[in-house]
Amino acid sequence: MDPQQPGPPSQPGPSSQPGQYPPPPPQPGPYPSPGPYQQPGPYPQPWGAPPPYPAPYAYREPRIVPAPPGTPFHRLGRTPKYAWWRPVVGTILIGAFVLFLTSAVVVIWTIAHRVLAGPIPTPTGTDIFPSDTENLAVTLVMLGILTPAVGLAAWLVQRRPFWSVASVLNRIRWRWLLLCCVPAVGYLVLSYLMGFLVDAIFPADDSIGSDGGSWVGFGAFVVPALVILFLVPFQSAAEEFMFRGWLIQAVGAYGPDNPNGRARWLRTIFRSPWPGIVVGGAAFVSAHGYTGWAMADVFLFAVTVGWLTVRTGGLEAGIALHALNNLLAFMLPAATGQLSGWDDQGGAPWTLLVADIPCLAFYAFAITWLARRQQIARVS
Repeated sequence: MDPQQPGPPSQPGPSSQPGQYPPPPPQPGPYPSPGPYQQPGPYPQPWGAPPPYPAPYAYREPRIVPAPPGTPFHRLGRTPKYAWWRPVVGTILIGAFVLFLTSAVVVIWTIAHRVLAGPIPTPTGTDIFPSDTENLAVTLVMLGILTPAVGLAAWLVQRRPFWSVASVLNRIRWRWLLLCCVPAVGYLVLSYLMGFLVDAIFPADDSIGSDGGSWVGFGAFVVPALVILFLVPFQSAAEEFMFRGWLIQAVGAYGPDNPNGRARWLRTIFRSPWPGIVVGGAAFVSAHGYTGWAMADVFLFAVTVGWLTVRTGGLEAGIALHALNNLLAFMLPAATGQLSGWDDQGGAPWTLLVADIPCLAFYAFAITWLARRQQIARVS
C-alpha cells in the first residue's frame, strides 16, 4: 500500500481544517469590516456603515444676498443675484400687491362699517363713506400698504434683505430718523415765514390752501387729530419707500459694475444716482393731482429728498420731512372744519416755488451737516 502523499500545509486555528488553506485576510478599504462593535453616539451604527457626514466641499448658495460692502444706497439692488428682469418684475409685483391689498382694505372696511354703523349711503364723488375722517383714514391705510409691498418685492424677486430698501444698513435707523425731525421742524417754521413774506410782497390770486375757517372745538377735532397722528407717518413713510427707495434702487441697479468700456459717458450717468432720482421724482409728481407751479414745487421737493436719501444712505431724512409736512397739511384743515377738502389738489402761484426754494436749501444743508457730525453711514 502506497504511503499517503502529503497535502497542503495547514495552520493551527479554530477555523482551519487539516489539508485546507485558511481564509484570506480582509482587504484594506475606507471602512473596516463589519463586526459586532458599534460607533459611539446616540444612534449607534455598525462599523461598516459610512459616517453620517455631508459630502466634502458641499455648499448651498444662500437665497437672500445683500449688496457687497461699500455699495451706495442707489445701487443696493445690484447684488450678486442681479438680473435685468428683476427690477421690472418687482415693479409689476408691487402693482399687483397694491391692487389686491387696497381692494381687500376697502372690502374689510366696508363690512366693518356695516356691522358697527349700519348701511352705507350712496357714495358721492370719490368719497366712499359719509364721514370725512373715515374717508381720510381708509385712504391713508391704503397708501400705507406700499411699505410691505416694496419690501416683499425686494425680498421675493431681487433676493435681497427686506429692509435694504430703507438704508445701507438694511434697517431703519431710528435715532437718525428722530434727529432728522429737528431740521424738519425748522423747515416748517421757515416755510411759514417765507410764505408770509413772499405773499406780502407779491399777492397771489390762486394760492393753494384754506380760505379761512375757525376753530371747530376740541370735541370735533380730537378724533380727526388722532387719526392723522397715527396714520400719516405710515402713509408718508410708504411713499418714501416707493418713490425714493424702490424706484431709485431699481433704476440704479442697471448701472454697470465696470465704469470703463464703450460709451463710458453713458456708463457714468447710469452709475450715478441722478437717473433714479429724476425717475422717482417724475413718478411722485404723477401720483399727485397738482398742476402748474405746484407741480414744479412738488418735483423740486422730490428731487431734493431723493438726493438727501442717497447722500445719507437711507430714507430717514425724507420720511421725517414728508411726515411732518403732511401732519401740518392735514391738521390745519381738521382744526378749521375744512377736512372735506383734504384731497383737493390743483394749481398754485409761482410765489409758492420761490418761497420753497430757500426752505428746501436750508433743510438739505442742515441734514448734510448733521449727517457729517453724526458720521451717518453712506454705503453698505
